[in-house]
Amino acid sequence: MPYIKEKGFKLMKVDIQETTPTQRILKIEIPAEEVSQEFQRVSSDINKRVRIPGFRPGKAPLGIIEKNYKSEIEEDVLKKLIPDYYRKAIKDAGITPIDLPQVENVNLNKDAPLTFTAKIEIRPKFDIMPYESIEIEKKDVSIVKDEIDKVIEGLRNRLSTLENYEDGHVIEGGDFVVIDSEGFIDGKPLENGKVDGYLMEIGSKGFIQGFEEKIKGCKKGDSVEIKTNYPDTHQDNQNKELSGKEVVFKVNIKEVKKKILPNLDDEFAKDVGDIANFDELRKRIEEDLKAQKEAMNRESYRKDVLKKLVDSTSFDVSPVMVEKELRYMLYNAKQQGQQYGKAISGDEEEKLKKEYEPIAIERVKGFLILDVIAEKENISVSNEEVEAEIRRMAASMNQNIDELKKYIKSKEGVIENIIGRLREDKTLDIIVSKAAFKEAA
Repeated sequence: MPYIKEKGFKLMKVDIQETTPTQRILKIEIPAEEVSQEFQRVSSDINKRVRIPGFRPGKAPLGIIEKNYKSEIEEDVLKKLIPDYYRKAIKDAGITPIDLPQVENVNLNKDAPLTFTAKIEIRPKFDIMPYESIEIEKKDVSIVKDEIDKVIEGLRNRLSTLENYEDGHVIEGGDFVVIDSEGFIDGKPLENGKVDGYLMEIGSKGFIQGFEEKIKGCKKGDSVEIKTNYPDTHQDNQNKELSGKEVVFKVNIKEVKKKILPNLDDEFAKDVGDIANFDELRKRIEEDLKAQKEAMNRESYRKDVLKKLVDSTSFDVSPVMVEKELRYMLYNAKQQGQQYGKAISGDEEEKLKKEYEPIAIERVKGFLILDVIAEKENISVSNEEVEAEIRRMAASMNQNIDELKKYIKSKEGVIENIIGRLREDKTLDIIVSKAAFKEAA
């Protein structure tokens, strides 16, 4: 067991065992002299702040203090010596742990060396493929007329208005109707099955299957009874007992409307966004679509180069890092489930863990590879870049920037995650910038 000594530290013994490529066990022995001195220092501190009958504060014999406060003294000694000597040991050994140590086998006595083991996880060592000139397929960013027309049609529908048909109009697909409706099962009103003044587009399939078809051919003022089976998978079906049962809807048609689309002219362009004319609107849409496609392609290029790097680099990853990534993925899955009112059971969680594990391993590998490249390329993240990212996040979530900053500061590790993500993005952008693009076949 080698000996280590530095200013401020007594001579200690450290033995390092390599149990796996990503795990080390340090057996550390702190000299008895240091342990005795720390016992005395802690006992003296306690002596100054406690009252022992028959003695003035700070004047009680240390033997009495050590007897009455044995557990507290030992706890304070361990809190001081173990972290200090552990940090010194890993520094001298050139080890960078990725997590807190698992301290075991602690053996503490006042006048004897303090011994303990520290099990730590470390980043694996590996060689990465040359990341200059990684070959990736170039993606098209040109915009065709149909893409622009589709956006314009969406804007046109958004700016459309509804006008009433003349009485007597026979309802057909594409019409809009305003109805009062109530559903019944076995003659009893369906819970949450009544709506008044409900606007429905015929053909949109926004209601129970078969409902809209029965409205076709009717007119304003008609009352109609619609019979259909309650579906197994309807968005409003919260009661599985209703699935497949016959439901009767009693419907009154109050109004029938038609959609009026605006003309595609300069006035339309001004209504969309205070744009000078229709030609300028098409140009703006083309520029926006191109920017969106470029952003999508950039993200695709990032994924392509990272996958090539991960697939070509073989090394063991720390189970601790994989477990952390799994917990993060499962947390996100649970959050998404809650948004849709669906809780994840224990069995489902175990199934997800098995499904996510290979993904988590790949993510961890990618993180480690990018970290090595970032170090090589001297990539850092400025305060201005972090500020800009927080502003972007606030805008995307429609949240007050100051409130978001307060939240980020209150949560441990959030700002570090933001910095890490920005650093990874910058690293991937550098790799992509050095890639060899080939034309699509």
